[in-house]
Amino acid sequence: MTSERGRIEFLLARDGLPATCEWVARTAAIYGDALNSPSSHASAPEYRRLFEAAIREYEAWLAEKCSP
Repeated sequence: MTSERGRIEFLLARDGLPATCEWVARTAAIYGDALNSPSSHASAPEYRRLFEAAIREYEAWLAEKCSP
């Protein structure tokens, strides 16, 4: 996984801010659930750090762009 910024910018240009805010929030939650699931590859040591970084990036973007 690399920076999520490119995906976010693509969605923002294609779908607009409200839809992108929803997607980012939903994806961050899905990644969080995956980290807590022993059966998910996201919880494996070699991937955990990458998923945690993506969640932090999503949360920072949400706080900057989608907060009331």
